[in-house]
Amino acid sequence: MRASILFAATTSLAIAGPALGNDRHVPTDDAKVGAEGWDSEIVVLGTRETPADPTLSSGKTTERMSQSSRSIERDLLAAAGAYRLADALELVSGVSNQNNRGGIMDNFAIRGFLGTPDGGAEYYVDGFLANRGMAPPRDPATAERIELLKGPSGALFGDIDPGGRVNLVSKTPRFERAASATFTYGSFDTKRVELDATGPLSSTLAARIVFAAEDSDGWRDFVTLRRRVVAPSLTWAPSDGARVTYIGEITQFDAPFDRGVPAIAGDANAVPRNLFYGEPGDGVTRFRNQRHQLTGVFGLGDGWTLNTGIAYRTGTLQGYSSDHTSLRADGRTLWRQRRLRDYSVDDLSARAELSGSVGAHQIAIGVKGYYLDYHDKYLRRSPNASAPYAIDVYAPVYGGTAPTPVPFVDNREKRWAGTVYVQDMWDVTGRLTLLGGLRIDPYRQRLRNNLTGVTGRNVDAPVNGRVGARYRVSDVLALHANWGESFLLNSGTDRNGDGFAPERGHGYEIGASAAWRGVNLAATWFDITKQGILTNDPTDPGYLAPVGKLTSHGIEFDASANLDRHWQVVANYAWTHARTDDATFATDRVLDVPTHSGTLFLVGRYLDADGRGPSLSGGVTYVGDRAGAIDTSGLVLPAYAKAKAAAEYAFSPRVSVRLEADNLFDAHYAQSSYSPVWVFPGAPRTVRASLKIRV
Repeated sequence: MRASILFAATTSLAIAGPALGNDRHVPTDDAKVGAEGWDSEIVVLGTRETPADPTLSSGKTTERMSQSSRSIERDLLAAAGAYRLADALELVSGVSNQNNRGGIMDNFAIRGFLGTPDGGAEYYVDGFLANRGMAPPRDPATAERIELLKGPSGALFGDIDPGGRVNLVSKTPRFERAASATFTYGSFDTKRVELDATGPLSSTLAARIVFAAEDSDGWRDFVTLRRRVVAPSLTWAPSDGARVTYIGEITQFDAPFDRGVPAIAGDANAVPRNLFYGEPGDGVTRFRNQRHQLTGVFGLGDGWTLNTGIAYRTGTLQGYSSDHTSLRADGRTLWRQRRLRDYSVDDLSARAELSGSVGAHQIAIGVKGYYLDYHDKYLRRSPNASAPYAIDVYAPVYGGTAPTPVPFVDNREKRWAGTVYVQDMWDVTGRLTLLGGLRIDPYRQRLRNNLTGVTGRNVDAPVNGRVGARYRVSDVLALHANWGESFLLNSGTDRNGDGFAPERGHGYEIGASAAWRGVNLAATWFDITKQGILTNDPTDPGYLAPVGKLTSHGIEFDASANLDRHWQVVANYAWTHARTDDATFATDRVLDVPTHSGTLFLVGRYLDADGRGPSLSGGVTYVGDRAGAIDTSGLVLPAYAKAKAAAEYAFSPRVSVRLEADNLFDAHYAQSSYSPVWVFPGAPRTVRASLKIRV
């Protein structure tokens, strides 16, 4: 796992102090962490080194009312060796891997609800939706923390989803000088370097730049990786009541498009996991992405604040691939199609939120909007008996004559969407808090099929709401209940060339949370229904189709605790019963969503007063069996467990070394699937060594 290094880079594990369950925004003495601390803040996993920036993070209402939410801090991400977004999300209950679209996107399900196979699950960066249309896999080197905001109250600047939201909070400038460099070498000739430098330019202006570069031969034959990201940022703080921050991010991601392996006779692990069934001659798929954002927070007096922001993102995806289409009756001949992808996206977003207190009411009034221009274009040549473009599953031979793809999909989508929302968090008593929110989302969507000349339009202004309650039973125990509705525009067309209706959902959660010295516990029951979710079409997997209705209910447990002054633990478990109600599909099981899943992760630190000494970490993740297809094949991906471990030694606060292994016992498992011929295997045991230098 080439990128496994990612957070090995930011190994603040070597100098971390407070507990994994510390629920303040900044490190505090354990004696100060009591009911007042956890009553007002999101549960923090790890050590938060700087206060949260309200222009980038979840707000006070979300943190108070969404007790099942978690914020995974940089030191814990480093300890866990989280080299990709999916690894970080293992630290919180109820998240499962989904189809990664040939290895070029992040995709996951929260509480059984998946993103589209083409675009992936929506996620946010600094409170702005970051992968509308498309986006390359995230490089967490740029992230300060990852927030997983659960349930109807896990809203982010008015955006609601009954399942949950993921928000990545970027590293921003500090007014103290600091710099670090991390060099990593690992399995499969993986080489990686990360640089991070910050400091003041004047008494009111600070800067930061983060750079990461990675090259790897990859653990799958011919599937190399080249990734570059640079993220400059500036913060201007002219007064105590005003702060403006610019964050930029330029990403290059180059890798062959890789559909994984086919299942053989219903066995998702039948063939060697390293075998590649595309064509090396197709070259790499090139992803280019730029993001620029400007946010500001301004104190208006009497406790009122104006929070504003604007973000612009542009990206392109281009490249050839040879994708599997069907396994023939002999069980070894794999027919393939050839594709040429040429996608582009421009996404401009803006928002403003006015918030403050009126007596016992915490009021927020917001407006936001975006303009999206998304060009979805690809060419395809499908196989047939006279031109199967085949490859042998057990003895692949490459270099045959590649068919020339012809126009297949050419859609240009434009959206103009706005939101007006208002919410009120009312402290009825010292123990009871109520929440109410309402939003209206006027939009105009135009989708033009450039092959047929047909243009479709959608215009609407849906209204959605949410309500919630939280009751603090004691200084330790709190109960919560939340209900909310959601609305999401869908992109793309079906096999008939028609566009899709929006996705709509509603759901509730009820639960309990407890916090006392060094310990945080939460248990939540949820029940959610959505309609119009897109998945692969069971008639032709080359297209998308909406699920009539998807219902998911279950229970989640999350815990973090200090075992003693050296050892800390993070644990979670989820039971998720997700089912579809649509006779079009051969099974009612939801793709890639396990009924049972959980993680146990431990960190131990034995540092002296000068910050020198060893640190150890390790854990295991269990994922139960999952539906690997929604067609008549009945493919099931078997359950698996994988372990990781790491050892680190800090020679001083400035120099540390780290040795880590992922999939420690070399489990052979299927990570996710899109269809019986597109199963993505999990990576074999991967070992990495890192050197970090701080100046």
